[in-house]
Amino acid sequence: MSKVPYEVYTEEVEALSVLSPDGEIVNEAKMPKLTDDQLKEIMYRMVFTRTWDDRAVNLGRQGRLGFYAPVSGQEATMVGSEFALEKDDFICPGYRDMPQIVWHGLPLYQAFLYSRGHQEGGRIPEGVNVLMPQIIIGAQILHAMGIAMGYKLKKQKQVVITYTGDGGSSEGDFYEGLNYAGRFKLPVIFFVQNNGYAITTPFAKQTASL
Repeated sequence: MSKVPYEVYTEEVEALSVLSPDGEIVNEAKMPKLTDDQLKEIMYRMVFTRTWDDRAVNLGRQGRLGFYAPVSGQEATMVGSEFALEKDDFICPGYRDMPQIVWHGLPLYQAFLYSRGHQEGGRIPEGVNVLMPQIIIGAQILHAMGIAMGYKLKKQKQVVITYTGDGGSSEGDFYEGLNYAGRFKLPVIFFVQNNGYAITTPFAKQTASL
């Protein structure tokens, strides 16, 4: 048995919140300082995303579009998180995160080609720092670790953001990614949206956490 001393940490980590679940401001000091033009642009992007999503869902029901994961109700988190990035930052999306990579520079027509299974749909233009959506739940997290490690080794200032849902947070790749990022102090953001989907597994059946 190892005789290396260790410490046990039992204190709680305080959650940082700016908005309450009802949308009320609970931390005025942490509110982002956005101009009126920026707020209008964010609203435009959210409305555009909802309209695009409605259209894509209808096309899917008509059999004119292949795989497409609806995003209705998540426009604010998707648009807001991408808006905070620099263009040099990198996005590693899950299968429900097409809006973020479109607003990050992927042409919209390629998003539709991707959903139709067209070979050109996966051709990412030069200078657009995104991967195409990962269908395997949680696998994009490992890709993000590799890109973030590359940034660190090259001493570049970019960050990587990777998205997943409550289902992805129950995958082994998620915990491996957290451990790896912590161990090597990688410039990566883990964005978890508890939308209650997880394909068909309710959150209460995945974990004992609240």
